[in-house]
Amino acid sequence: MFFSSGAEVIFIISFLIIQLIVRRYLTKNTQRATLFIGNILLLSTIINYTSLTIHTSLSFLVFLAMYWISKTNHIKGTIIATGSILVVIGLFILRNYPKPFGFDTFQIGSSPDMIIQRLGISYILFRNIQSIVDTLKGKFKPSNPIDYINFILFFPNFLAGPIDTFSNFKRQFERKEGKIKRALIWPGIGRITLGFAKKYLLIPMFSIYALSYEPLMEYMPPQAAILLSITCFSAYIYLDFSGYSDIAIGTGYIMGIRTPENFNSPYLSANIATFWKNWHMTFSKFLRDLIFIPIIKLLNKTGLKSSRTLVTIIGYLLTFFICGIWHGDTVNFVYWGLWHAFGLSIYKLWSSSRLHNKLHNSNSRIRKNTLTISGVTLTFLFVSFGWLFFHYSGEGLTTVFNLLIGLK
Repeated sequence: MFFSSGAEVIFIISFLIIQLIVRRYLTKNTQRATLFIGNILLLSTIINYTSLTIHTSLSFLVFLAMYWISKTNHIKGTIIATGSILVVIGLFILRNYPKPFGFDTFQIGSSPDMIIQRLGISYILFRNIQSIVDTLKGKFKPSNPIDYINFILFFPNFLAGPIDTFSNFKRQFERKEGKIKRALIWPGIGRITLGFAKKYLLIPMFSIYALSYEPLMEYMPPQAAILLSITCFSAYIYLDFSGYSDIAIGTGYIMGIRTPENFNSPYLSANIATFWKNWHMTFSKFLRDLIFIPIIKLLNKTGLKSSRTLVTIIGYLLTFFICGIWHGDTVNFVYWGLWHAFGLSIYKLWSSSRLHNKLHNSNSRIRKNTLTISGVTLTFLFVSFGWLFFHYSGEGLTTVFNLLIGLK
């Protein structure tokens, strides 16, 4: 994780100052080279050179595929895009889930230094797939491989997003130095400060209770301890994730690159569908555009087209099954994904009912406020309970549920 030590902070600040000078006085090609070198040097502090080499090489190969797609007709482009996406997904599966293929881990040779590390690889998968699809749709024409490699290796977003698009990154990078870019510097410093406050001031106040319910069992019954702990975990995971996003976005601002927002007060959402529009928004957009909508279109070509609600529910189940697998290689992440699919399905049925329409079409301000407050409360409780599946696995998850129902 960046900014985790004083040496890293000094290193990053030094690079940002150099990058500001290069942006102001030197050519775009020099800026490209400076950003590339900076990305490599900074990423080398958290991942090994084998991983960096693989990421750089794969980025170049994806760029070549994109370039080929942009130069051929739509049919051939679709074939190239499909093949490229399958290769990228296949490599991701082989790296993240090596045991079914007979490997303990994924590495080149026997040396520990040759292990391909998992850090950032999930987000690289999304960026590559999104870029291939956008190229096929004609949203941009790739022209410079260094720009694409810099986009994939862009160190503020490398570990945990936000998941930007290449077209936005390229547009922000190529924008001339001027008032717009300079105006981002102070907001960037502000966002970094906010991120640091979340991660290093607020989280330490309660992290011990968020990460384990056991310290709370000294003061209260196990059921209350677990419920309070998981409420703390809800705050923990939001502050940790959004805090890192703030730092990443703020660093990007200082570098003259405005990356998309990732959170919009998700715990104030009045229903689970709105929660997923406001939680990890760049990831949610990817799930919607590249998984959920294609699944819905495919199902609509079958005999299920007449039942829109059933099609939507199947889409939720498949999308969040994939979402769960993407988050981790243990079955508890699948449970977590299916938990949210269940919640979205129930909300879909409820929002289509006459009672829902009758309640929400009322002009009574008191009723509207009551519905909003109850919706926010129920959504928060539902999401918080779901974090149990996310946080605990195996025997730990079994122990939690046994304690909740009084078997231990």
